Amino acid sequence: MIHTLAIIAVSLSSFFVDAYGSGCLATYSRKKYWRDGDPSFIEFFKTDEGKQYNCGDAYLAVADASREGQLPDRFELIQFVKGFREQTGNDGTIYFTYVGGGSPSRGTEAYWAADFVPMVELFLLYDLASEYGPVGMSFDAELDKAGWSKVFGAVEDTRRYFAENYPDITFKVDVRLDHSVGKEAFDEIMREADHVSVPTFASDQPKLLALYNNFLEKTCPHYEDDNFMGYNAKITFVGTGDCSAPCGTTMCDFYPPNITKAHDLLQVAVNISRTISLSQGCFDHLLEADGTLIGLDYFE
Repeated sequence: MIHTLAIIAVSLSSFFVDAYGSGCLATYSRKKYWRDGDPSFIEFFKTDEGKQYNCGDAYLAVADASREGQLPDRFELIQFVKGFREQTGNDGTIYFTYVGGGSPSRGTEAYWAADFVPMVELFLLYDLASEYGPVGMSFDAELDKAGWSKVFGAVEDTRRYFAENYPDITFKVDVRLDHSVGKEAFDEIMREADHVSVPTFASDQPKLLALYNNFLEKTCPHYEDDNFMGYNAKITFVGTGDCSAPCGTTMCDFYPPNITKAHDLLQVAVNISRTISLSQGCFDHLLEADGTLIGLDYFE
């Protein structure tokens, strides 16, 4: 595993005991470790340093539109998830992620994103949800409101079937929700999803704080009234560890000396944002007091 996981295993003495939320990073991984038997992801979370972070949710990119309803290496993936749970003690939600932009040979991306729901149901949830949960499905795709309606319609069908036939099987739904999403799609996602991952492309505290507040105050159309109570989704603000991204937008700016700087910046920005929020009631509704509020994408 390359530098992110190696560098994160440094002194965590600056961890914020007064942090709002769980204080843990969510892990967004795009590498398919299970495909070639790479043990480095699991081995990292078994270390003393890694366990400081393993209470956060984990996101595994497992499919995209280019595979058209296929889930490659699903048996290896199932064993990987079981090993991760058994060996690390991680009890966060494991999300199986559909990554958009794959250029399907037929149909539309919205079609294949919706098709991801029964695919995860058939290939993963029966084997993992009851004993190795909590689990969920995540969507990193650009769809319009009609496209998201297809996705959430499929989610509703699957949940209804489980409730009637397998009540012990439950799952969560996450959506990557950036600042450019239109109002109608935004409302649809915030009402129907359980969780949203909000990207924050910045590597200094003032810019992070501005991005947090921009999302809460401008993107959210009902921020200053009680209509936000109709929103179901909870928020994780996600920084990026992508070292190919421009300087000033990525936490890779701090390699070296260590990743603790990235964690501290993300967490402190959350703490400050809550104190200056125009509507603390909205903030507390959207960001769980004991939830995973910060994360790192490209955690490789």
